[in-house]
Amino acid sequence: MSLKIRIASSIALAAALTLGATGCSLIAAQDTLIQYAPSDGVDANVNGVEVRNLMLVADESGEQQNVVFTGINAGEKAQQLTISFMADGQQVATSEFEVPAGTTKFGDPEGEQTPVLVQIPEAKAGTLVDAYLSTPGSAEVQHRIPVLDGSLKEYRPYVLTAEQVAKFSGPAEKAADAKAGAESTPAN
Repeated sequence: MSLKIRIASSIALAAALTLGATGCSLIAAQDTLIQYAPSDGVDANVNGVEVRNLMLVADESGEQQNVVFTGINAGEKAQQLTISFMADGQQVATSEFEVPAGTTKFGDPEGEQTPVLVQIPEAKAGTLVDAYLSTPGSAEVQHRIPVLDGSLKEYRPYVLTAEQVAKFSGPAEKAADAKAGAESTPAN
């Protein structure tokens, strides 16, 4: 075999190996282009309000859930965000949040915003709850919201004690509940 044929064969073999080893990226989908929530919660965009890492964290008793998320409002004025929670095809609870301009964390008992609790039957840690998010004048955005507990240390601060539950659903809020004007109202 001549030297020219050997060189040409070696170059062809090297090209085939290189293409075989790297060519799959030419036709395969790139995972870095797929949008996803990098944590346990879900993300949603609702008419100018970005909701990030939305989840429900069960209190110590497991009977009530703390609505935890970060709200991002790029506008100059506060916006109302309504989250309606469903069970068995029926609305069982509604929570309303005023999302001020900028970035605001909700559900942190040590934060500036008072945690909002909902009571959703059958919402136990590890389950998903159907929810509809909306702002005034916007269409509803549906998501399945995970219910978590304090099994993971990063969520333990959001697990409310009985004392915190009593504090955050104190007499003033209970009176507001009676008038159906509370931030969190169960549906009948």
